[in-house]
Amino acid sequence: MAIPFMAIHFSTKEIWGEFVSILLFSLIAIQFFNWGNKEYLLRAFSKMPNEISTTFTTLLFTRLPLVVLFSIIGIWNFKTEFGIYIFLWFLGRYLIHSFEVLIIYEKKFISSVVIETLCFLVFFLSFYCFRLNFDVEILLILYSLYQLLKGSLYLILFKGFLNFKNIHFDFNYYKISIWFFLLSFIGFLASKIDVYIIESFGNKLITSDYQIINSLLVFTMSIAAFIYTPFIKNIYRNSEEMIIKANLFISLTGLIIIPMALFIISMILYFFLKLELDFWFFIIAFFYVYPSYIYGIEIVSLFKQHREKKVFFILFIGAIANFILSYVFLYLNFGISGALLGSALSQTIVLFLFKFKNNVKQ
Repeated sequence: MAIPFMAIHFSTKEIWGEFVSILLFSLIAIQFFNWGNKEYLLRAFSKMPNEISTTFTTLLFTRLPLVVLFSIIGIWNFKTEFGIYIFLWFLGRYLIHSFEVLIIYEKKFISSVVIETLCFLVFFLSFYCFRLNFDVEILLILYSLYQLLKGSLYLILFKGFLNFKNIHFDFNYYKISIWFFLLSFIGFLASKIDVYIIESFGNKLITSDYQIINSLLVFTMSIAAFIYTPFIKNIYRNSEEMIIKANLFISLTGLIIIPMALFIISMILYFFLKLELDFWFFIIAFFYVYPSYIYGIEIVSLFKQHREKKVFFILFIGAIANFILSYVFLYLNFGISGALLGSALSQTIVLFLFKFKNNVKQ
């Protein structure tokens, strides 16, 4: 979260806005070469704990061709000289996301914090050294090497989980995990499609501001997942009554966390981006963030019941609603408040559908 502010502080919003175009492409690419890996493996590990290393290594290599494919697309979409750095960026993210499932399952959170902190300090020092000659290419180079360094350290940390004896490409994985991929992709679009719409209007300043606002709000949404993710394997194994209690706890926690987070976000936007947004903007932001605190565990519960199709159907409706509403409000010149209002309304629709999920036909 600090990187956009560093980029803007040492250069301009326009440079960060230009970098956002590459960032948005990378976010889509990551969805594809992850291919529902974390969600699929968390359930697989919970059911077959004796086959973790074999399953993990097989799927690690099975998804590798997608990294190469999207690196080639990246070279075609952007400057040719950016190609090698985009590949390093994607390789690093591929490793980071691949080992995320092991961080969660093995609860290696302290090790992860050490790696993340160390790598960010290296990035920050490198960034500071190049601050006087800063441009989009320098930012891309530093960011790509930063991602590769993190991925490499995770590879070292979890090298004991790699099993090369029976290594093979299991292309059937793409079929059996298709719903996890679609769910991840639709969930991503539901939270980011408003940023893509704003970016398509071509104003780098507004794109820069809104991408940061969106990231801060999505980070606040993610806090709910940070709380329950370490216990996902317990959720898979516990009764429905325990899941209901956990859901209630997260919902009540959100009423405390979100107002505090929105206040901090308002201070960040005011002092770092010089944005003074009105009270109603943060009311809209609350209704954008809070639904995820209510339906997050319900999604895991549906995964447990192998009802991925129903989750996909609901999130698909939310993504379509987000696209239509955000585009309409932007077209009517409601600005970033309009884009956020479209997202908040779509989140409310998603919440309503999850609460009445048994009446929703897939």
